[in-house]
Amino acid sequence: MVMAIAVVLYLIFCLLAGLAGSQRRMGFIGTFLLSLVITPLLVSVLLILTRLSRGERDRSRQSN
Repeated sequence: MVMAIAVVLYLIFCLLAGLAGSQRRMGFIGTFLLSLVITPLLVSVLLILTRLSRGERDRSRQSN
């Protein structure tokens, strides 16, 4: 029973990571599958880091 709950929670977190990456180049499916292979927590951290670096690049382009 506990294992089934853990699997369902893992899939829910993978879905959330997929939704967070749906506007990226990989899209929902790619991000979802990546979070299945790697942990959803690590994929979410990678999404946050790449979003921050992209925002910094956009700001530097606007100032030039």
